Amino acid sequence: MSGRISTFAAPLQQEYLLQSMNSQLNTLTAENSSGLKSNPAAAMGDNAALLYSLQMQADQQNTLQTTATNAGNQLDAMQTALTSMASSVQTIATATINTASTTPEGQVALADEASSTMSQVLDLLNTQYAGSALFAGDAQSSPPMQSANATGGPVDAVNTILNNAVAANGGQPLTSANVASLLSGPDGLSSVFSNTNSNPALNYNSAFYTAPDDGKPTTVPIGLNQTLQYNVKGNQPAFSDLLQGLSMLSMLSAPSTQLDSTAKAAILTQATTMIGQAQNELTTTQGQLGAVQAQLSQVSTAQQNAANNTTQQISTMESVDPVAAATKLSALQNQLEASYQVTSQLSQLTLSHYLPTLMG
Repeated sequence: MSGRISTFAAPLQQEYLLQSMNSQLNTLTAENSSGLKSNPAAAMGDNAALLYSLQMQADQQNTLQTTATNAGNQLDAMQTALTSMASSVQTIATATINTASTTPEGQVALADEASSTMSQVLDLLNTQYAGSALFAGDAQSSPPMQSANATGGPVDAVNTILNNAVAANGGQPLTSANVASLLSGPDGLSSVFSNTNSNPALNYNSAFYTAPDDGKPTTVPIGLNQTLQYNVKGNQPAFSDLLQGLSMLSMLSAPSTQLDSTAKAAILTQATTMIGQAQNELTTTQGQLGAVQAQLSQVSTAQQNAANNTTQQISTMESVDPVAAATKLSALQNQLEASYQVTSQLSQLTLSHYLPTLMG
């Protein structure tokens, strides 16, 4: 009797077999079309962990490469801004040693040029790349520098220092004898740029630089537990010294009721020295930034090469052997065709075909 029951089960078994082969056929067809295994992890068995590890490694390499490239692009934009700044400063530095700067008219023209250069420097320090303020440290959501003529900004701070010095001198014009106090006294101009003025609103980190950064260098990840750092923010000495020198020069347009000719001559001399110092600091800053750029470029290239190699390994694991796959597909198609023929024959059987068996 069991043999007769198995005879009736044959069509069902054949149906299951056809479904299985159709599923395999669809998978092989897709793999032949895409050139990739439908389930590479399953095909690798115990070695699937290696595939997952390589995929994670490729993601990390691509992320590091993207990070290094983006940081490199930001530094390129910073270098462009610094180059423009250096060019403007060189122009004003040349003007300070021009004999025309010793005349009253020449000093007024120099003061106007210094004010214009200050505005340019502040704008350049507000340079953005992809929406990020580049000279603001980690506080890149907004420009770090106040505009020159902002209320309580750079121009107001410089004018307040000069007005206070004149008031402290009994309202009399300052002479060369008063310049030391004006420029480097306890609440003189230098106190603004060293953030030591008794009025916090006059300090550099209020009147000029307003970014609420964390005070730390900018860090760029370049590998596992590896980073590069650079510290080029609007409150660094190269920029504060430059703006201090330009602030000195801007005072040369003050009326004779505030500064006499001897005071202006003394201010011009000190401003020239300060701007020269700032130029050297600016050159050093550009050099340091250039060194970081070179490292980032090397890192970006190395990570890209590593990612390409890892991707190639993954591709090798995920790809199908086209010849083997085509052969297997052809064999399965032939097998499936034969199975359909068997199924067709089984479907044509009637009860009369089974009666001899049932009758015994």
